[in-house]
Amino acid sequence: MPDLSLTMPVRSQTLDIFTLVHYNATDFLTVAERALESRERETNCILPHARKYRDIERGRGLKPSVAPFEFSSSSPLSSDHASLDVTQPFHEQLWITQWSQLSVSAAPVLDLVVTVTHSDIDNLPLFLWSSVDTIRLTKSFIVPRFTFISKFIHSLVPTSRVFSVFGPNILTKAFADAWFAETGIPTYPKAYYAAALTFMTRETLREEGPARPSRDRYPPIIRRATLADVPAVASQCYEFAFGSDFELSPERSIREASIYIKRGQMYVCEVEFPNGERRLASICAVTRNTRRNATITKVHTSYDFRSMGYAETLVREVCRHLLFEKGSRFGRAASDIEPYDAVALYVAHDNIPASTVYDRVGFLGLKGKERPVGVEDVLELGFENSIKGYW
Repeated sequence: MPDLSLTMPVRSQTLDIFTLVHYNATDFLTVAERALESRERETNCILPHARKYRDIERGRGLKPSVAPFEFSSSSPLSSDHASLDVTQPFHEQLWITQWSQLSVSAAPVLDLVVTVTHSDIDNLPLFLWSSVDTIRLTKSFIVPRFTFISKFIHSLVPTSRVFSVFGPNILTKAFADAWFAETGIPTYPKAYYAAALTFMTRETLREEGPARPSRDRYPPIIRRATLADVPAVASQCYEFAFGSDFELSPERSIREASIYIKRGQMYVCEVEFPNGERRLASICAVTRNTRRNATITKVHTSYDFRSMGYAETLVREVCRHLLFEKGSRFGRAASDIEPYDAVALYVAHDNIPASTVYDRVGFLGLKGKERPVGVEDVLELGFENSIKGYW
């Protein structure tokens, strides 16, 4: 494997386009953090993950090897496909940035980011982001860039590692086309995930609707999960993934639940029965957070508590906590932290019950309503002949 302490730049054959590969989060954020933070809701799959690993690298004493906007065209990477074993999992991380420069004297502009990263559970999809607004992206802009990036990734990563790609629709489709042209590996006919990125703010939060008899009979208790909840939360994590393209084993469900809970990221809606028995009705995780934006995921209701309004109550109260209460970020004193400005999430286009819940809570652009800037369609496509990860 290459020396993971280095950032290796490569200049494409188009003189005004630079492609850099960063083998650590520290170097990646040194050059890209400002651009990512300016669009932190859209980069929620990239920026928080990179910051997490930069913190880990700092703990190991790693310092940036490049200064912001300090580019070089030396030390090109070689393409050595023979050294890449496609039968074995690839667990290294790298961040690829592509830049354009209008003239020698002009500052480079970050155009694209592609990440090959992993979580504490498994390898992640390739995540894509462009600083160019989706509505302004054109074929002439995207195609030559992804043509080069796909060749670049092919020289660095086993094809089996590229199990899926996720980003705005136009970027995902363009990368899939470029990857097929480069490797001959097609995508599966059915998308893994076709969804909308939506968000809500303090102003759009909507109050609870009419009471539901079933929910009033067993009033919900909203709280942060504790380690005692690991078995129950793991059961819901298992149910959440069951039947999807990314199923979890019971063992990995326990691991996932434990990670969420230990980090203070999991909230639950608990129901108490007249006999004193308590059960978890719904779960909701708060992850991929940045300075102004929180992201919720893993919203799930146990089969025994469906259509009773518990998920809606849980999501509303979690969002209220994130948007209005100081100290809503786990592990920090209330005096240190202001509430978030917005909460984002992804919801599948065909998940009508979830869209209905999120619309009732105050998330924007759902159920056929007008979409404000910041609500957009995203797509995950899976590739054949790969070793599937999980996210």
